[in-house]
Amino acid sequence: MPRPIFIVAGAVALAALIGGVTAILLLGGDNSGPARPSEAPVEAEAQNVDDGAPLAAEPLEPEAFPEPDENGITTINWDHLLPEGEMERIETLYRVAQSMNEMDHFGGQMPQIGTFNVEQRLIGRTIRMPGFILPLDLQPEGDITEFLLVPYFGACVHTPPPPPNQIVYVTSDTPVVVEELWAPVWVTGTLSGDAHDNDLGDAAYTLSLISHEPYEF
Repeated sequence: MPRPIFIVAGAVALAALIGGVTAILLLGGDNSGPARPSEAPVEAEAQNVDDGAPLAAEPLEPEAFPEPDENGITTINWDHLLPEGEMERIETLYRVAQSMNEMDHFGGQMPQIGTFNVEQRLIGRTIRMPGFILPLDLQPEGDITEFLLVPYFGACVHTPPPPPNQIVYVTSDTPVVVEELWAPVWVTGTLSGDAHDNDLGDAAYTLSLISHEPYEF
C-alpha cells in the first residue's frame, strides 16, 4: 500500500529545509542558481537545522530501490529522484546560503538552490509517482498540456522552488483537465533527464505523460 504523499515525498523533507525559507535561503547573495551536474558540490561544516518540518528524509538502502511491476511500471517516491549523496549536497548548499544570508542585510530575490543531478537508474523507465500539479499553460476551460509536478502544495509559488531534481516537467499530447489544483495526483509516464528551465522553477527531469489519476492511499 502506498504511503501518504507527505511521507512519500522525502525529499520533501526538503520541506525541512525549503519550508523554513526565510531562515535559510540566500537573500541577495550569489544568485547564480542551481549547480549543473558538472559542477562540484560546495563543502561546508554541517549544522543542525530545526524549522518545524514534520519529518526528515532518510537515506534509501540499496535494496529499497524499486523495480518495475508486471506491467513494466516503477512506482517511486520523491526520495528516489535523488541520486546517492544528493541530500547531503543539498543540505550543504542550504547551509552555505544560510551563512551568506547572515552576512547580507539588503534582501533580494529568493533563488532556487540545489543541483540538476539525476538518478540514472530511473532514466528511460515508465514510472508512477505522486505530486501536485503546477500548470504552465492553463487554459480558461482548465485544460493544460504542460505542467510542473512538485512534491508539496504551494511549491514554486508561495515559497522558493524546490531543488531542480525535486521538480518534474510534465508534457502531455492530450490536454489534461485539472479541476482542483490543491489536490494531489498520481502521474504515470516515461521519465528522462532532460532539464527544463522556466520562471517558476527549473526542473532536472522531464516526464512524457501517459495517464494521471487522483491520489489515494
